[in-house]
Amino acid sequence: VAEKILNGKELEFYKWDGDLSQLLNNVREMLNRVAESWSREEKNHCLEETEKSFKHSGEILRLILS
Repeated sequence: VAEKILNGKELEFYKWDGDLSQLLNNVREMLNRVAESWSREEKNHCLEETEKSFKHSGEILRLILS
């Protein structure tokens, strides 16, 4: 996307301090801790909203690239 609309410039948003893999693992662990106390209904609702989020972000990306 950056190549297409930003002439290859890198946004600060995509620069990371530290090992990206470890950062992602830390976030995953924190999210899992938050969700430990959720009911099955709350977890299902979160999964449904996550699916919608990915669907809509994909649609936005396709519009940007078209």
